[in-house]
Amino acid sequence: MKKSSVYLLLLTAFLSICAPQLAVAQKIAILGAMPEEIQLLESQLTRVRTKNILGFQFKTGKLNGKKVILTETGIGKVNAAVVTTLIIREFRPQSIIFTGIAGGISENLNQGDIVIGNRLTYHDYGRLTNEGLSTNATRNPITKQLNPVYFSSDSLLVSKAIQASGDIRLLKISTDSPQPTVSVGTIVTGDTFVTSSTAVSLFKKTLQADATEMEGAAVAQVCYQQNIPFLIIRSISDKANEKASVDFQTFKKIASDNSATLVKEILKKL
Repeated sequence: MKKSSVYLLLLTAFLSICAPQLAVAQKIAILGAMPEEIQLLESQLTRVRTKNILGFQFKTGKLNGKKVILTETGIGKVNAAVVTTLIIREFRPQSIIFTGIAGGISENLNQGDIVIGNRLTYHDYGRLTNEGLSTNATRNPITKQLNPVYFSSDSLLVSKAIQASGDIRLLKISTDSPQPTVSVGTIVTGDTFVTSSTAVSLFKKTLQADATEMEGAAVAQVCYQQNIPFLIIRSISDKANEKASVDFQTFKKIASDNSATLVKEILKKL
């Protein structure tokens, strides 16, 4: 047999072994905490297949030409961490994007605006004393080393998100409201729905926060510890103040769709 024939046989055998792994590795996982946060993406997903794992439903398919895994995590840090771990273990995605809504901390943010989270941290993890809560870094249970206080989103994904933001038109909250903007900022996470202007001032002062939500840093921590590139996208539904509960219900659908719209455009850039 000629050397060229042997080479082709070996190459074919190698590709047949590696192809499934390569195909899986190209997938992008997209997570959202609530049904509203992934509905727009789910409605446009093609070649859909569903897989149930430990009661969680994962949908695979194609979105804007990319292979994706789409799922709802449920609200809160534990739910988000569990589903993120499962999706890494079962699907081995190339990267993970979280899409959804948040309370605005920065006075420059209005309902419908988007924050590309380049930094994520917890506002409720640390030491509680008579003087209040002092936030600390979490610890990696694998290496036993302290994690960074702020988890950084993948720089390439952040760059793609910034590029994508120039190619979309977001939904306005009302006909009289300004066109929503996209900015890069710090997102803080905790197992509390914030409806306190006092807390808003505290998060701004102590954590340099731009927005607050309930899942992002947990997803970021799992991804950081497993070396998976990640990005957190949030659209503002409320100002995390005393009106937050009402505003959340009023604006959560528009904010969810704005975040999902940016995620769709990001997929085109990857």
